[in-house]
Amino acid sequence: GSGSGSSSGSASSRLLASDTSSSGDVAASSSEGFSHTTDLPMEIRVAIFICRVFIYLCSMGQWVVFHVKYSLKDFRSKALIRYGRFAIPEYLAAWQGWSSFLLTMFLFCMLCMEPILHCFQNNDGYLFTEHCADGEAMLFPYSVMSTAAMLLYFLLLSDLSVFSTRVSAFALICTRVVSEVALFLFGLTFFVCAFACAVSALEQDDPDF
Repeated sequence: GSGSGSSSGSASSRLLASDTSSSGDVAASSSEGFSHTTDLPMEIRVAIFICRVFIYLCSMGQWVVFHVKYSLKDFRSKALIRYGRFAIPEYLAAWQGWSSFLLTMFLFCMLCMEPILHCFQNNDGYLFTEHCADGEAMLFPYSVMSTAAMLLYFLLLSDLSVFSTRVSAFALICTRVVSEVALFLFGLTFFVCAFACAVSALEQDDPDF
């Protein structure tokens, strides 16, 4: 009886030890790396990397040269706009200037957060992957920066409306009407708040009031 009890006890202890070691191995493997089963094929990863290099070199590089050139030009000619103690180059007052400057900043942030670069040293043999400990942490903020950059690209693309008289006239009317629409919405909001406050001050039999 005692022999069978000791053997069953040793078997249960070995089973518990094996379960503990296996769970520890699973936890260690999950903490050391990521599963690459959802990674894109190698050809697509290479294409994405080439396109991003093109954006950083040709697009961001071109905008960096543009802003450095015009900033130096405005500072040398004293063409500055002052906001209190701060002075900015005059070319940034136009919407094309500040939107392209914001685009440059977003592209630079994208380069700093690039998940492929963060996974270069820890890619588990998957070249140009975005799925590693550092890359996964950068995916969401990188997507926010890329979303803002995409919106600014299309905003700057609207400047091509000058090539069509009808589109240019439509864009001009829209820019002039936006201020009027904003004033209308402000007036509507004012009247809604006024009547809402007045109704709430009125004596009501409704229990919700």
